[in-house]
Amino acid sequence: MDFLLRFLLVDLPEAFLLLTISLAFFNLSVFEKKKQAILFSLLFAVTGELLAWLEVPYQPKVILMFLTATLLFLTIYRFNTLKAVFMGTVDLGVMILTESIILAIFNSQQYFLEEILSTTMLTVFARIFYLGMFLTIAVVLRVNKFDIHQLFRQNRLNRYLLLLILLGSIEFLLILFMNTSFFLRENNSSLFAIYTPQFQMFIQLAILALFIVIVVLFRIYLNLTINRVEEETGTPYLNSIHDLFTAVRSMKHDSLNHYTAINGFLKKDLHSYAKEYVEQLLKETVLIERSADSSVQVLEQIKNPAVASLLQSKMVVCLVERISLTLEIKEITQFSQYKTYDLVKILGNLLDNAIRATSYELEENRYILFEWGQTEDEHYLYIENSGPTIPENQLQEIFQVGYTTKKNGEGGLGLAIVKNVAERYNGKIKVSSVDGITSFRITFANR
Repeated sequence: MDFLLRFLLVDLPEAFLLLTISLAFFNLSVFEKKKQAILFSLLFAVTGELLAWLEVPYQPKVILMFLTATLLFLTIYRFNTLKAVFMGTVDLGVMILTESIILAIFNSQQYFLEEILSTTMLTVFARIFYLGMFLTIAVVLRVNKFDIHQLFRQNRLNRYLLLLILLGSIEFLLILFMNTSFFLRENNSSLFAIYTPQFQMFIQLAILALFIVIVVLFRIYLNLTINRVEEETGTPYLNSIHDLFTAVRSMKHDSLNHYTAINGFLKKDLHSYAKEYVEQLLKETVLIERSADSSVQVLEQIKNPAVASLLQSKMVVCLVERISLTLEIKEITQFSQYKTYDLVKILGNLLDNAIRATSYELEENRYILFEWGQTEDEHYLYIENSGPTIPENQLQEIFQVGYTTKKNGEGGLGLAIVKNVAERYNGKIKVSSVDGITSFRITFANR
């Protein structure tokens, strides 16, 4: 009778709550797969009772329960090995930590394991406290919709980081296990009967081996991080260099056309036409130089070199395409709290989109206004350009992947990327397109 009550009121709830906690780490509900949850809880609880009946000492029992939990996650829930090991580690970690806290609290009141187990009231209180802590952890995780995937997006770098955290957690549990055993074994001898010097040496060797593995993995992770930073930092410069190279080639092509026209006038002794043509070119050059000088002064206010390089390359492209570009940048923090790579994504795609749209206009009507500023409540980016009017019923579709105005159907990613990055920083996008003028305003709340 006692066995049945303990199994139904302690072992099964313990297994069920541990399963709830481990699933909650991935924002999964234990009730989504009820049959698997019942089967897992039954098998885990039966394993615990079987090991207790066989009088397996505490330390081997902990290891066997860890292996059981991992195996059940692999077979019943069909999780991959890394995920199953992580969830098994969570289960045993919560179990060891909770048991250690409860035992330490009772020891502080001069109640030790033998006395707790021999007193019905203390046993019941300890078990209620034990399950109550499990329930609290499970509720907190579910209410906050915790999902460890949000911390580790699926790429090679984050897989190494997750593996580092997993191995670090196992090592932490081993250290906690060893220290807890050391401090509590004297007054709880039945619980730590196997804690011999030989077993202590085994635990220490395991901790040392894990430490070596963690150091190696950390070095790999550090090298991957450095390579990623170099790649992300270098990409904007490479793109800017490509834009500048394209612009120089276009200028060279235009220059050859001008030289050919002047040469034709001179060959036919049309000196007045040649003079008029040269004077017109000089006027355009003066206007371009004034505009360039003004833009350069604005660019000097940019603190981020990657962003400055990007804007400078787009400025040259606008000069070649005969687009009037006006830059207005305020003396502000300039989004210093945001990643450079993300800033370049937003600015680059918005400007490319504006340049492409403006190219449909006559040269005298082409213009782009770029404003970067800050109010008391928010940072904002504002880009306005001439070009085809976007129908009102398509204003929201332009942020969808695949939407494009190009005749060849290429592209359709730029504005989708802008929206994705903006939403990642809780930014808001407002778009307007009326009478051949399209504008985008992206705002971010001040932090």
